[in-house]
Amino acid sequence: MAGTTFEKVVRPPHTFYERIVYALDILIPEDEAEDMAVPAGHFLQRVTIGTKWKWRIVKDPDAYLPEYLIEHKELEKDYVVILEQETAVPLFDSSGAFLKRWDALALILLLFTAVVTPYETAFLNTASGVPDVDILFLINQIVNIVFLVDMFIQIRTPYRDEETGQIVRDGFEIANRYLKSWFLIDLISTIPWELLGFMHTGGDISQLKILRLIRLLRLLKLLRVLRASRKLRQWQVYISLRYATLQTIQYAIIIIFLIHWFACLYRIAAEQQDPSEPIGWTLRYTAFRGYDVGDLEMYMVALYWSSATISLVGAGWGVICPENIREFGLGLCANFVAYMNAVYFIAVLSDVLSISSRSQRVHDLKVDNYLEMFDKLKLDIKLKIKVHDYLSEHYALAAQSEYSNMLKELPTSLHGFITMEIFIDFLSQIPFLEIFIDREPQMLQELCRNVDIKSFPANSHLFSDGYDGVYFIERGVCAIEGVVYSTGQVMGRSVLREQNKSTECRALTPITVHILSRTHLLEVLTKHPKIRYYAKRWTAWAVLRKYLKAYAKLYYVASRRGAMVVPPLTSKRPYLKDGEFDDIDYAVIEHLSEVGF
Repeated sequence: MAGTTFEKVVRPPHTFYERIVYALDILIPEDEAEDMAVPAGHFLQRVTIGTKWKWRIVKDPDAYLPEYLIEHKELEKDYVVILEQETAVPLFDSSGAFLKRWDALALILLLFTAVVTPYETAFLNTASGVPDVDILFLINQIVNIVFLVDMFIQIRTPYRDEETGQIVRDGFEIANRYLKSWFLIDLISTIPWELLGFMHTGGDISQLKILRLIRLLRLLKLLRVLRASRKLRQWQVYISLRYATLQTIQYAIIIIFLIHWFACLYRIAAEQQDPSEPIGWTLRYTAFRGYDVGDLEMYMVALYWSSATISLVGAGWGVICPENIREFGLGLCANFVAYMNAVYFIAVLSDVLSISSRSQRVHDLKVDNYLEMFDKLKLDIKLKIKVHDYLSEHYALAAQSEYSNMLKELPTSLHGFITMEIFIDFLSQIPFLEIFIDREPQMLQELCRNVDIKSFPANSHLFSDGYDGVYFIERGVCAIEGVVYSTGQVMGRSVLREQNKSTECRALTPITVHILSRTHLLEVLTKHPKIRYYAKRWTAWAVLRKYLKAYAKLYYVASRRGAMVVPPLTSKRPYLKDGEFDDIDYAVIEHLSEVGF
């Protein structure tokens, strides 16, 4: 076969077990060839797994590139497979699909616990104090099991160290951190306290007090709600919530659950513990209505009292006002929470407004200063409108240009990955870089880090003294010497010319461009001399092709008119001094020296 070579390979030695079974003729060793046929454009690679190795034929992606571009590279002829140490219980992938779905399930069950458990404890209790084995009881036990499993998952989920920023995958460190932080809270909230009610079925006073205590212990399940903060932080990136939106949603959820919880607690506080105590608000409301009030109506009345108290308005209805010591105590606690809630609301609102409109506020103050100056100068209203429109347009464009500065504040490696994701399509449209997209990722990443995002208003100049870089139009329209460029097009592919033509580019509409400056491009290419030579050579030939196309058109027009024109391929151009040559001359001279015509 043409282009195929045969290379000698070394097989791994037989193990002790294999030598025994082969010696006893239990198994017959396979005949393995000592040579392997390697097609052209491929190479032989040894893959090592533990103490064994195998041979495979791998395609060389750079086999057909010019030699001067690949002579500094080495083929990866040895590939070692690193096996992670396996444990009896593997770690969970913190970025995997399973944990995302599990966290979503945990959030749903947390909402279920926060809503159902207080209502069940306050309004659905039995007269004997012993829970009924019904569908709600079974659901509660399933929820307990799910959160018990969640405790195990937390012990086997890697976490990011706050000091080093590294992912910790050591099982002992993960378990130790969890035991010192959330374990006790999770354990208390997972204990099925309602099952203790089956152990006390007596009817005396002491047994009833124990049953009431067990019933209140069920409210400890609300400690599970503390897990919501962990789950929301994990899901914030996936659901793309901004800080202001997240704070607003959190505050709304807190208010809703506070009203719900205090309504349920007010129902529990109304229960008469001793015949000598004043009757609670539930009995007074029932007597006022004149019939046996249902649980739903009683809950709505408690919800009214709770919402009125939390809003600092006050219920103002004597029938449901506190009468016994427990109701007064809960009312005092609710008032304190209402005061703290008002302070928290003001702080959150101020924080959200200051963050969400900070740049807009700075812009408005600048506009006010200009308008004040115009009023003092008594300028025409049309000038005021023009300046206002310019400032508004400049504000929007400046916000987009700020993205480049924000990206540069990130760590170098992370900045490189993000800019590669953003600008790789731009670089792939530069011909002398396109073939290196997959072959030189480090060089491409460095180039992407040097790309700037700039915005220009309409009728402004992108440049006025020739190309100073490669431009990619993200949005907008511009023109250069009558040629119009629109969204998605690239300008300045021949920016590596020694002398660029002095041209200007004007924005016809508000425009946003990605710019890879000539200085940064040469700075990166200098570290890769072979690629730099290839880029300069491509640029020279691109200019030559453009030059020949223009002269061919000129020759055609002249010949139609009967004129004779000699192409001045190496003649002196007006902008060159005596004895100087430009890219076109060098390209022609190199072509003549290599080809001879």
